[in-house]
Amino acid sequence: MAITSLGYNLSKQPIAQSFYIDEVNGIYATKIDLFFSEKDAALPVSIELRPMVNGLPSSSEVIPGSIVSKNQSTVNTSADATTATTFEFDEPLYLKGLTDYALVINADSVFYKIWVAEIDEFHIGGTERKVNKQPLSGSLFFSSNNVTFTPSQNL
Repeated sequence: MAITSLGYNLSKQPIAQSFYIDEVNGIYATKIDLFFSEKDAALPVSIELRPMVNGLPSSSEVIPGSIVSKNQSTVNTSADATTATTFEFDEPLYLKGLTDYALVINADSVFYKIWVAEIDEFHIGGTERKVNKQPLSGSLFFSSNNVTFTPSQNL
């Protein structure tokens, strides 16, 4: 792992998905399911929740208790996005209502691949139906250093 003098981790290239808590009183999150198509042969993958700042995942703040790692042996994969990998928090996390957050997925590996829905692409396993609207109210973001995030315009 290479780290710059500013603390940026150069080997991580995470993705992040923003989401909005529309419950006025907030929610308690206990787990998150992700769907992988491929995984690394040896290295783990982790998730964390961050607040959104000016429309982007925070570059420095992580919600306490939200970091969960999985060894590669406990990561499920599927060719059709039907088998989930569950990331369970040690205790329920309170997320404030009417607030934007981001789920950030990290791995020190280029071999992890996760399923995402892309507008104008075919549904998994067919060529008859395309994704014709944004499947979530949030946005997908890419990063090359785990600090600066760029929104995807296709998802």
